[in-house]
Amino acid sequence: MNKKHNLLIFITVIAILFLGAYFRFYNLDWDQGNHLHPDERFLTMVGDKIKWPQDIREYFNTGNSPLNPYNQGYSFFVYGTLPLFLVKKIAIVLKKDSYDQFNLLGRQISALFDLGTLILIGFISKKTIKKYWPWAVFIYAISVLPIQLSHFFAVDTFLNFFLTATFLSLILFYQKDKKLFLVLSGMLLGMALACKITAALFIPIAGLFIIMNSIKKKNLLLFFIYGVIFTIPLILSWRVFQPYAFISFLKINPQFIANLRENQKLINTPNYFFPPAIQWFKTIPILFPIRNIILWGLGLPLGIIAFAAIIFFPLGQGKKQPPDFLLRINWLWIIWLIIIQGSQYNKTIRYFLVIYPSLAIITGGFIGFLLKKIKNKKIKLSTAIFVVTIFSIWPLSFLKIYLHPHSRIQASEWIYNHIPPGSTLSCEHWDDCLPLNLKNKNTLSYNYKIETLYLFDIDSEEKWQKIDQHLEQVDYLILSSNRLWGSIPKIPEIYPQTAKFYQDLLNGQLNFQKVAEITSYPCFPPIGKSLFCIPDQSADEAFTVYDHPQVIIFRKAQ
Repeated sequence: MNKKHNLLIFITVIAILFLGAYFRFYNLDWDQGNHLHPDERFLTMVGDKIKWPQDIREYFNTGNSPLNPYNQGYSFFVYGTLPLFLVKKIAIVLKKDSYDQFNLLGRQISALFDLGTLILIGFISKKTIKKYWPWAVFIYAISVLPIQLSHFFAVDTFLNFFLTATFLSLILFYQKDKKLFLVLSGMLLGMALACKITAALFIPIAGLFIIMNSIKKKNLLLFFIYGVIFTIPLILSWRVFQPYAFISFLKINPQFIANLRENQKLINTPNYFFPPAIQWFKTIPILFPIRNIILWGLGLPLGIIAFAAIIFFPLGQGKKQPPDFLLRINWLWIIWLIIIQGSQYNKTIRYFLVIYPSLAIITGGFIGFLLKKIKNKKIKLSTAIFVVTIFSIWPLSFLKIYLHPHSRIQASEWIYNHIPPGSTLSCEHWDDCLPLNLKNKNTLSYNYKIETLYLFDIDSEEKWQKIDQHLEQVDYLILSSNRLWGSIPKIPEIYPQTAKFYQDLLNGQLNFQKVAEITSYPCFPPIGKSLFCIPDQSADEAFTVYDHPQVIIFRKAQ
């Protein structure tokens, strides 16, 4: 019976891994080579420009290395370099080192790393929630935010993998008390830092593991010894995989620090009016990311259960079975990041990817605990099937956006088919212009003229004189996403005229008539005729504007 049970668990987990892989690898070329993710586009531009150094000495030569973005015309670079260098090296080996191929290869590697995270969650959950561990693997496999970010070549999935690997190594150190695992933990966290500097937020969690091991041995001196054993490989690993953050062996590069400060000023400072950051005006700290995690990152059914698990967790599973340290540390990591990152001005949805493994583990344990309370085997099986089904609706609905052409590609087809050649089209500054160049169709062959509207500029008489002049020339007004009209009207005290412009435009009160609206909402079922769709334009901007923005086209009234 035990062998049959183990075989059933094995088959179930393998099926979950295949499901997770399918969700992550399906249609990675979702924008058909149009580079519609701005962060990815920038990394691809940098990756195409940098060159692999001739030897290790040149690799570490910050001032002269051809691999250093600063030396290739990109004086402002705040991303971690490990994902970029890894994709660059693989691109060279596979002969895909070109602008048109680099980002697609990056997406494939991004998806592979998130699949690696899924496997790591299996090992961690076996040590934390024991027999309930397949639930944790299933929950992460179907979580929509990891699925979406696996379709992007950015640093997020790489960061998540190395932080999860650090977590596993620290658990092994805690359980086996072998210093090798502590050294490995430091190396992995250094690699996470080389993906994104915010990995430093995990250092206090690592510190708790070190403190607990010292307490177990009743030797506080070990805390300092363990601290050194952990810190040295951390620094050396970061030094190796983000070499241009330094100008000598351990001297930080002033340009790197200046870039980080400038980036903090641009995207994390209220009232600075950097266009991509305007979306976070009036968002409520803590509640904004929680709402996005529940509604969009996990989906409503799973999101509700996940946060019920977080609330229930401190109560334990009864007085006789309180949560052990490994479960507590997962809980603390979730709470810590939501408080620290959720209190920042910039609280975009992808910054919280790193807590999804712990959310899956806590939630998986909670579901397993609840099912254990059901004594009738048939009812328990029926309940488990119902839970799996209801949780799967959101990821299956989200898959719909990758089953059809990108909404901007659909909109471009509409433009070529319905807007006469030689027409003048508008384009909002800080957003992608339409139409895109498609096979056998491009803006040059149709002789379209583009008028750029600088609507993110602070309202002034001069601004609106220019915009009015542009609008006089425009035949068709095109909003290629909700990036501007979804954020500017929320702050009419800063953008009184622009907010009114968008309100009047969308209400049909201007001299422009809506002639097309192209959406790509998540719908269920993903194939065939949909029973229902889920409009998600109210989600955090980053959740929609890259892979399924809403496009609205207006024609000037005759």
